[in-house]
Amino acid sequence: REITNNSRSHALTKTERNMKKYFLSIMTDRRNTPDAYIVRPILTAISFVYRLILGCVYFFYRSKILPSYKVKPKVISIGNITLGGTGKTPFTIKLAGDIKAMGKRPAVLTRGYGNDESHLLQDKLKDIPVLIGRDRVKNARLASDDLGCDCIVLDDGFQHYRLKRDLDIVLIDSTSPFENMRLFPRGLLREPPGRLKEADIAVITKSDMGKGNIRAVREALRRINDKIEIAESYYKPVCLRGISSEEAVPLSHITGRRVAVLSGIASPAYFAWMLGNAGARVMERFYYPDHHNFTMDDMDRVKKGCIVEKIDTVVTTEKDAVRLKRLESMPDGMEIFILEAGFNISSNEEALVDRLHSVFNS
Repeated sequence: REITNNSRSHALTKTERNMKKYFLSIMTDRRNTPDAYIVRPILTAISFVYRLILGCVYFFYRSKILPSYKVKPKVISIGNITLGGTGKTPFTIKLAGDIKAMGKRPAVLTRGYGNDESHLLQDKLKDIPVLIGRDRVKNARLASDDLGCDCIVLDDGFQHYRLKRDLDIVLIDSTSPFENMRLFPRGLLREPPGRLKEADIAVITKSDMGKGNIRAVREALRRINDKIEIAESYYKPVCLRGISSEEAVPLSHITGRRVAVLSGIASPAYFAWMLGNAGARVMERFYYPDHHNFTMDDMDRVKKGCIVEKIDTVVTTEKDAVRLKRLESMPDGMEIFILEAGFNISSNEEALVDRLHSVFNS
């Protein structure tokens, strides 16, 4: 069961959320009602205009009509070509930490103003500068000139052309790699798959849940770019952490226990699947829109649902915890845990390391 909020939130009203859900069902071909057959041609026409705009922007930068800037630090871009959660933030955290362990002085550049991703980056990378803002060129120069950084990790940078990159890493979600192969708003592609010709490395994420799709994803990537290095990855649960106390709790705490999932992320199914693999009995799924600002009404609704299903444990994601912690309190008797999970590269990590060394030594 999916529970959605009926109260006014800072992010979306109920009507806006319903409209978003409605259009998403059409974009992904999951709705086949008569109205969908009317709306789809309209979205296709808008998608055609969107493709033209993308092509013009790409042409202007490639032909140097619009300038791209080179900075002193090496620039490593992390991105994707689809809307939704491919795991850019966890991978950015891992990569920045790995680069620091190689003896470099990295900084992370993200455009998010006060969103959960930027807060999570700052929380996890306490000894690595995280610069937030739309002007990545300005922040890259600031990281270089004022902070002495010699490497820039560009979060969500594949569609950013103003800053020249030394390495482009693209993440592909194995559970939903290219959806219906259509551009936004007719589909979920941010760019045509052909743009992957520009990528140096593809990291296939959620390879444990999406293992049945791995071969097809690899073949599709090779058809587009026969020189691309391909790695596979998954998330490994590490521990639970109390949302109020932040005290670490072993995963065995949820083994065999009836739990509810609480999330406001783009792709919550994998998170619930991870909990099930960790031994939890997932009985309820409280799914809210991506970046949803939780309210006390939301928490009361979750608590009532858990009482009905005799659930005493709620588990949420690290990204959702950023927003949940803004609430003044939690309903009495509700135990909420954050699942901490590490980003693990399960195949061809050596290619990623070799490419990094090549960039730093050039």
